[in-house]
Amino acid sequence: MQQHTDISAIYWFAFYNPDSPAVRYRGQYPMRSFREKHGIRCFFVYPSYTPGAIGKFIRAYFLALFFPGPDSIIVIQRVRSRFIFGQLLRFLVMVRKKRTIYDLDDADYLDKPNTMIYHFLRSCDRLSAGSLEIESHFRQFNDKVLHISSPIVDLQIVKQKRNELFTIGWVGYFVTDHKKGLLEIIFPAIKALPFPCRFLLVGMRSAEERAMVSSIFEDAPHVQLDMPEMPTWRDEEAIQRLIVQFDAGVATLYDNPLQRAKSGIKVKQYMNNGIPTLSSDLPENNFVLVDGETGFFCSDAHLLQSVCGFCMIWFEFLVAGIFYKEAR
Repeated sequence: MQQHTDISAIYWFAFYNPDSPAVRYRGQYPMRSFREKHGIRCFFVYPSYTPGAIGKFIRAYFLALFFPGPDSIIVIQRVRSRFIFGQLLRFLVMVRKKRTIYDLDDADYLDKPNTMIYHFLRSCDRLSAGSLEIESHFRQFNDKVLHISSPIVDLQIVKQKRNELFTIGWVGYFVTDHKKGLLEIIFPAIKALPFPCRFLLVGMRSAEERAMVSSIFEDAPHVQLDMPEMPTWRDEEAIQRLIVQFDAGVATLYDNPLQRAKSGIKVKQYMNNGIPTLSSDLPENNFVLVDGETGFFCSDAHLLQSVCGFCMIWFEFLVAGIFYKEAR
């Protein structure tokens, strides 16, 4: 079937390197798809002092500034720096305003220096929000706002059957509220489970983090800890091969303004690989997850324990026969 698009080029200026989930899922991977499937010229740039990265930036910047091409788009993703990268993009927006979109999938305006963020919100032609909460905030500055949910790469890696040892999994950085949620909600709930299980944590970055988690579970012999080393977050297939080992994935966030604005990326990652999710009942998560069908909402450790216990029975009767067939 013939593919057609009116977009001739996309110039994507990201705030950070592809180790950031937002940069990968909202920028790098879509750009690759647009280029390979639709033949769109795509320039994906992020700040770096390496000669190669500087060369890519110079080429993309001057093309966007002087020769953008018809129906081209300039995306400023999450840039908040007031240094040279941000200032050059500020000038680009001033000259090419009608082509510009500012994209944000985290509420950085709540806990980061936000002068540059608000400048782009007011100056760009359109805004792209990664969650309904961010979209609502954006409408104070521009009524041309799109709610664009963060996509996931579908590699057709889908779970086929339950593990003999029930496996609960988690993916992410062991920092800030993610770390707090693990320490205060998920870890106590799993330690209190009345049956043997495996707990697979994907994303522990250091021996110190692994030692800390191991010490917490020293008095829980029924929990088999698995904390594999990840060579790089950019190896999407390796990440999905680990996720597909889960029987249930946990995506617990706190009910605060910063977490309510999250784009529900963990829920999407798990469901993409056919994994039911135990999730906080927050706006973007419940925009994706159907409670009781593709997972369960859990608001505290006690409920998490109950749901995990129910999952043991639920998987025995439903997973192989219904859920995974539908997921495929």
